[in-house]
Amino acid sequence: MAEQIKINSLVPPTWNRLKVNDVSVEMPAGFASGTLTEGVNTEVVNAADWNLETGCGEELTKAFENCGTKPVLVKTDGDKLISFKKVYTENASDILCFEAKDGETINILTDATSDESTDATAVLRILIKAGKGAKVNLAQVVRPGKGLKVINDIGTQADEKAQINIIQVFDGGTDIYAGCRTELKGKDAASENRVGLVRTNGQTLDMNYIMKHLAPKTKAEINVSGALSKNAQKTFRGTIDFVRGCAESDGAESENMLLLDDTVVNKTVPLILCTEENVAGSHGATIGKPAEDMLFYMMSRGITKEKAIKILERAALEAAANHIEDDEAKQYVLDIIAEKYAND
Repeated sequence: MAEQIKINSLVPPTWNRLKVNDVSVEMPAGFASGTLTEGVNTEVVNAADWNLETGCGEELTKAFENCGTKPVLVKTDGDKLISFKKVYTENASDILCFEAKDGETINILTDATSDESTDATAVLRILIKAGKGAKVNLAQVVRPGKGLKVINDIGTQADEKAQINIIQVFDGGTDIYAGCRTELKGKDAASENRVGLVRTNGQTLDMNYIMKHLAPKTKAEINVSGALSKNAQKTFRGTIDFVRGCAESDGAESENMLLLDDTVVNKTVPLILCTEENVAGSHGATIGKPAEDMLFYMMSRGITKEKAIKILERAALEAAANHIEDDEAKQYVLDIIAEKYAND
């Protein structure tokens, strides 16, 4: 029996008339699990050892338990890129755990897609522990067919001087839900989240991103760039949370959204929570239509307005993809973007 759950909850909640405190999603009665890791060296782990908080939240955790999805630890090979590329054909759920030991570097790539005839739900949760001085680079492409609903959830912890970089590209499909929560637990830990998105033709994207500063001199950045058109809807919740004891920490979030027509709905909820005095927190957003003089310049060079808009969409996706550190993963993502706009 299908189950209705709430995910991407804003803490603390805001004025409910805005309808941004959370979002309800329907979870199917059954999921296939483990298919994402076929051919990859993994082992089932105790869920209690990987009880990391995530962006989507506790109700999704309970849904995983109800459908019997167990977390698996993915064995890595130094900094060699480990890839998870999946063409979904049925309801599927996976929990992937990654642990970077002290001083290690891990590079991860995920690519989720489906054909247009697939009517299903894909749920992916990624949990990351980064030890002292470790680095984890995660690149994600989410580009489903129109019938595949995707829930992409992340929870991470960074110890002293660890660094976690998460780069995501969202495109296609109908409904995409994304959550990401990072806990900076050790002194001088750092994290960067960058998102490139394109939503059009009634597509939706609901996001909840949280950076929690728990130790001194931690640094965090959330950056979102994208384009909306033709009845698309996007909600972005971005939270920088300075907890007492995180003195001299720095957190920033920024958003650059192009609204390509008057039919779109864009909701942005920047939030800074602070119980520590000696910190620097900032948020900013540039949201609006493309500058008329820019479009005029492009059109005066023989570029149609439709082509100009496609160029702007592509630029929003590439703005995120160009920050991927692993060269193989970066080229893979850039090639996907180039293929999408090859005929435009």
